[in-house]
Amino acid sequence: MRWIALLALPLAACASKPTPPPAIEARVETVYVPVTQACVDKADIPAVPAKIGNQLEGDAVHDSGVLGSALADMRAVALKAVALLQGCAR
Repeated sequence: MRWIALLALPLAACASKPTPPPAIEARVETVYVPVTQACVDKADIPAVPAKIGNQLEGDAVHDSGVLGSALADMRAVALKAVALLQGCAR
């Protein structure tokens, strides 16, 4: 009787269900990441006007002409920069 029990034990181990292997799933997933993009060409960016500090002499009449032309140049650059930025804004 003892030998029947010893023979039945290994057979009983074979009768149980084997555990399934862990489920491994291979998949491709698309992830959209925001990336900065240039909205203008570098050639379109206006150049900074030249400095005028060396052109000022202390004479109000002369300096007002220099400052007036510098102001006009700065305004033109600012208007062009604003136009470029408005094209990039959402």
